[in-house]
Amino acid sequence: MNNLPKEHLSSNIIPNSEPSNQVGENNHQKGKVYFIRHGESTSNERNIFAGVLDVDLTAFGRLQARQAGSDLKKKGMKFDAVYVSHMRRARQTCEIALAESQALKSSDVPIQIDHRISEKSFGIFAGRNLNLLRLALSYEGFEEMLHSHNEAPPAGEKIAQVYGRAASFYQERIVPHLERGETVLVVCHQYVLEPLALYLSNLPPTAYKHLKLPNGKALSQEELVKFRDKESGGAASVRKQINDLSIMWAIFLYAAAFLLGCLVRALSASTGGIPSELFRGIIVVCLAASTFYTYLDIDFAASKRKVTSTVKYIVYGWMLVRWIVGLFLIFSGILYQSPGDLYKVMWVLFLMVPPALTSPVLSVLWGGNLYPSAILSRTLSIITPVALVVTFGLAKQLPINSSSLIFFGIILILGLAIPGALAQFWRDKSPVESNHHSKNWKFIGVLAVAFMALATGFQFTPPTFISDLFSSTDPNRSLACLQQLAVATLVFILIRISAVLTSVLTTGKLNKAEARDAYILLVNPNFFLWASLFLGVTTTANPEAVRYAIFWAALGFFSIPLIEQILFMNSFGNELLRETLRSSRMATEDIRKLFLELDTDGSKALDKDEIMELLGRIEDMTTGERSSQEIRRYITDYLFNTLDADKNGTVDLQELEEYVSTYGLVANLNVVSGSTLVNN
Repeated sequence: MNNLPKEHLSSNIIPNSEPSNQVGENNHQKGKVYFIRHGESTSNERNIFAGVLDVDLTAFGRLQARQAGSDLKKKGMKFDAVYVSHMRRARQTCEIALAESQALKSSDVPIQIDHRISEKSFGIFAGRNLNLLRLALSYEGFEEMLHSHNEAPPAGEKIAQVYGRAASFYQERIVPHLERGETVLVVCHQYVLEPLALYLSNLPPTAYKHLKLPNGKALSQEELVKFRDKESGGAASVRKQINDLSIMWAIFLYAAAFLLGCLVRALSASTGGIPSELFRGIIVVCLAASTFYTYLDIDFAASKRKVTSTVKYIVYGWMLVRWIVGLFLIFSGILYQSPGDLYKVMWVLFLMVPPALTSPVLSVLWGGNLYPSAILSRTLSIITPVALVVTFGLAKQLPINSSSLIFFGIILILGLAIPGALAQFWRDKSPVESNHHSKNWKFIGVLAVAFMALATGFQFTPPTFISDLFSSTDPNRSLACLQQLAVATLVFILIRISAVLTSVLTTGKLNKAEARDAYILLVNPNFFLWASLFLGVTTTANPEAVRYAIFWAALGFFSIPLIEQILFMNSFGNELLRETLRSSRMATEDIRKLFLELDTDGSKALDKDEIMELLGRIEDMTTGERSSQEIRRYITDYLFNTLDADKNGTVDLQELEEYVSTYGLVANLNVVSGSTLVNN
């Protein structure tokens, strides 16, 4: 990228309740402007806020950028000017789209960076999981803080501020081109284009609504306005809310659906349950729907490279330890002397089955790294059934329904392989449309898992459960109920203790997100594979123990994640509160302290390198993560253009204090609101 803008608008457009009439006039100009939101970034894929964090495109995002370029080529666009945000994901999208379209009128058309179209600052929310934020803030609180025109995350920007800088950019940079009848391309970010769509519609920032703008789609000014009109009300608005709420409450829905199924079965005292073939069909169909929508958001080809060897060794190592211990207990005869001991073998095998295929869903919802959950759960789900076939072939004395592994093979093919392949095929062929569909209809996958939980609760709840638990009519059933509850509790606690210890022992070897994925993979055994091994087992002398073992395992599988989510959410909320308090303390006296630490010669002035370091220390004290040297250099240049009035190459303490006391500093200085650097 080249040609950083050196001059800025001397007067900013101040957002207010009265939209400018200038936009309406511009709509009649001969020129045209096209807007592209950058392709999918690594933060989009992992369901976290990036904002001012400088992240890269994913391989899928690059594909979307090529699609944007292809669209421009089909439309025959030739641009007289190109403007782009300074952030990597936008610049990469711009470069790829232009290379694909060859849409510059001439090779000397400059690609100009303008800070006013860089992404909104989310302050201390940068790098944090969207779902945990919704849970911590409540849905209404989240929407108010993120999508209200006059609210902002701690140390972040308001929509009204973004509206102001986007409008000033449009008036200064775009309008002159349109008046000359020229064609312009702008590549930037969602939270810039959405307020800009308001401005182009002659609406004030108070009318802002979040639109889920598609990645990598070239939209003309007219198309951007039409998209805003279509998505900001009516059925689209309701669908967005359903989608957001279903994802936010997914874990609660799964637990509630399972318990509802249990309650219906127990109260109805139905002895038949769901016919076996129908139940299996429900599981396959629901799992297929969940897999399809999960895999629409995962690039498996690229994800393999994003799984570190450390997390592989940890997860595979623990699975190997479990298998060694399990095989010893099974073949030594310590556990199994008669068919009545089958439930003991069941719980050992519970530790040996692979992680559930829904592990990537938990990773996205709990702030994991996604890639380990997706890749390792899939790999282990292919390898482990083969190992189980060998195990049961050697342990012929065990009355286990090993033929049910054939059914699990069907699950892998129909519930995982085919829908996963279809999702990946659609991603490759239609990267923009598939991604937009996923954003709008992901709740279908959530509801599919909830329905699967409902059917499972009904199917596996013993019809005599309530009487067995509270008013014993059959001592054997009551004993089996309580006995398996105790064993299930012990097993679930032990696997979580081992996972927590693993997280503690690997501190510093795994980042926080990877550690979360390792935890998910170690505590989330594939219940359906495990249960299928024991369905229809009638040769055991203790069928009640087998039945209650399956029931309590199902209850733990669907319900314990809700408890874990509450714990994760509380920890996340406490961390957020600490960050908020720490951010609020970044006042003038803190800047003065940092300034004096760096002013080693006592001159009360800092040069550019020292200001760069000061920005880095501010980031250390707020977000805890430094932006790239390139980004900090860029912001330093802007600060010097603003503050170095005498152009002597230094900024003195008084100049910086006056600036901070007037405008403040966002937690990460990649973005400064339109009324700061522009006006000064």
